[in-house]
Amino acid sequence: MPPPPSLQPSPTILLPDLPPKTFVGIDLITFTSTPNFHGIRDLPEGWHFLYTGTTESFSLRSGAWFYVGDISRAGSGSNFNDHGAGTALVTTTSRQNEPQIYIWRWNRNTEALDSLSNTDPERQEAMRYKANLGSVWQRGGLFRYRSRVSASMLSNQGQSGESPTTQAEKEDDDDKEDETEESGRRDWQGLTDRITPDLLSRIVGSPQMDVDGHPRWTVTSASSANRDADHIPGLDAPSEGAGAEGTERGAVAEELQEREFGFLPIDLKRTWREGAVGRERTEAAQDRSWALGELVERHNAGSGSGDQQQAGETQLLGELQFTFLMVMTMMNYSCLQQWKRLLELILTSRRAIHEREGLMSAVLRLLLLQLQRCDDVEGGLFEIDGDEGGAFLRNLLMKLRRGVDEVVAGSSGAAGSMVKAELGKLEAWVKAEYDWELQREAIVRRGMIQLEDGEEVEMEMDGNDEDEETGEYAPLVVDLDGGDGELQDDGKRRDMEMEE
Repeated sequence: MPPPPSLQPSPTILLPDLPPKTFVGIDLITFTSTPNFHGIRDLPEGWHFLYTGTTESFSLRSGAWFYVGDISRAGSGSNFNDHGAGTALVTTTSRQNEPQIYIWRWNRNTEALDSLSNTDPERQEAMRYKANLGSVWQRGGLFRYRSRVSASMLSNQGQSGESPTTQAEKEDDDDKEDETEESGRRDWQGLTDRITPDLLSRIVGSPQMDVDGHPRWTVTSASSANRDADHIPGLDAPSEGAGAEGTERGAVAEELQEREFGFLPIDLKRTWREGAVGRERTEAAQDRSWALGELVERHNAGSGSGDQQQAGETQLLGELQFTFLMVMTMMNYSCLQQWKRLLELILTSRRAIHEREGLMSAVLRLLLLQLQRCDDVEGGLFEIDGDEGGAFLRNLLMKLRRGVDEVVAGSSGAAGSMVKAELGKLEAWVKAEYDWELQREAIVRRGMIQLEDGEEVEMEMDGNDEDEETGEYAPLVVDLDGGDGELQDDGKRRDMEMEE
């Protein structure tokens, strides 16, 4: 039923002219549009990501981030938990009696959604869409926002269907749906509560402003950081003097450059300070705490926010959230690589277990929530990362478990106890869900196995060389001062003295 005329319409996004059978996703829900689909109503406060594709797979996806409510509160933590599930928060916009209506029109040339700009013709067009909002709602063209339901349930909103046979069954279904919705909104808040407008502008670029002054940050599945892009000579930049064809290539190259991600600079091959030599470099390569601290402090110093001590850590957590969600929704390859780089840097920083205990605990809480939701979108996280699957993450968690045990055992106080508690929750979940064992001592790494014909062979787990310091990881002692010999490839000294 449409709302009474005296009441303000709920936050709504209108999608006029969207072709039927278009693949649509909002947050972690995906569905295929119907001819009667014209938008989504009852948007809760907070960040949302709406994206489309011409088909469910094998097509370029494009989408945009936008914020419902007072955007100055974005990134301030879990507002959802602070105010309770389903609470309608008072925003600056609502206090000004201005309904939050977002209008994204389908562009047939780019096969993507564009917001209306602040020009006279498009302002009049926006007024027309808003004036017809009530009739669109009455026809069932606006689907109610859901955070965690099946695609079939969302696509059937506004259409008639069979109801439960009894009132008791209907009430039971409603209670389950409310509980699922409450849990879904709380999870989405936890997946986005460190994302800020500044972070999106740093990674994606300046936002587009619509006719009502609402910003939105656009992303495509082809967006990439420069380090992850495949550069093809002759195609990356326009040729000089190439005429119209060169101009067209130049426009494409400029558009791609505008979409280039501005990720945090992470170099896992150099994690020590400038000028470090010897033991310091070796320790910094094994324990990346210096590189993590340098990255955090760099963004602390460059922050214009009031709480500069937390600015760098917020940037790390926000980028972890952004990259993960772009993998899940857009299947973006560059975001997957950056998500893995961030986790490898953080989870291999041993001193940070007690020096930055709050950050490490927050990362583990976020990682657990991400893993719990990684199968919500088709494909799943580990299926998208086809080369390694979950092996990279399991190995990182095993190293972290060993580091946490050593830090806690070697400290007289409570250093690392928060990290150990959060890691325990994560460890229990991956054990139940993926059957991962993070305790190195519980895994048989070398032993004898009997074949079908009765022959016994010795087997050794791949990757054991690094932990056992054997093979290519075996230490080699070189005497630089004594003797007149040199080392052969096998490490033995060859006598170079000439026989008389």
